[in-house]
Amino acid sequence: MSALLDGKLDGLDLRAELPRLLATVRDAGDQPLAVLFAALAAKDPVALAEVVAGSRAPGGAHVVRAALPHVAVLEATLSPRGLYPRLFDLSAEAASEVLAVAAARHPAASWLVPLSKKAERFAVGKTHLLAASTHPSFAAVCRAHAEAGHVDGLVCTAAETGRAEPAAALLGLDLDAALRAAGAALGRDPASPVLAHLAAVWGPEPDALVVRLIPGLRSRAAAEALLGAARHLPRTAATLRAVLRGMV
Repeated sequence: MSALLDGKLDGLDLRAELPRLLATVRDAGDQPLAVLFAALAAKDPVALAEVVAGSRAPGGAHVVRAALPHVAVLEATLSPRGLYPRLFDLSAEAASEVLAVAAARHPAASWLVPLSKKAERFAVGKTHLLAASTHPSFAAVCRAHAEAGHVDGLVCTAAETGRAEPAAALLGLDLDAALRAAGAALGRDPASPVLAHLAAVWGPEPDALVVRLIPGLRSRAAAEALLGAARHLPRTAATLRAVLRGMV
């Protein structure tokens, strides 16, 4: 079996040797699989797919971690929609690593929304949302996670990126959460176009909405930036001027 782990595949009919390959991987324990998987990826990607994601794949974090560097090869054999959920089911404590790789490679994929719910206990959706934050699909991804109820993931993403899309996605579903996401975005980036995004969802008279953002502001820079964007909103502007007089 050590010869297989050493990647010595010359002269082998890998389809015929599949049971032995599966047994080798299953019994490898802590022995590294990197050399074997690299050799399989180069010689027979289908055999690699059978070993790491097929119906008889032994699974386990050790196996899945060794397979992740070869996902580009595996995706040529299995669809991403089929590959990553299968790897996730086999991954044990490596589940978050599978999600991270999948999100980085396929940030617009809708199947990442239910996979996020399975993989993340806290701030569900955050891994996918952060991966999508620089992708043109970001607004759509935010809406999908909002519809799935992944509020904390959206608020955390707003706080880490300063993007306004999470707040806009939440606005029609959970007003308080939308305000939290908007305040978090302004806290991260006072220049975030939160007002424009909220108004696009709310309608042309957002004064009553935007004034509710003010208690959640945590910095003078955020308050000043919001005032600059909301001077045409009388209630919001008056409240911000009063609040700014007391802010350091």
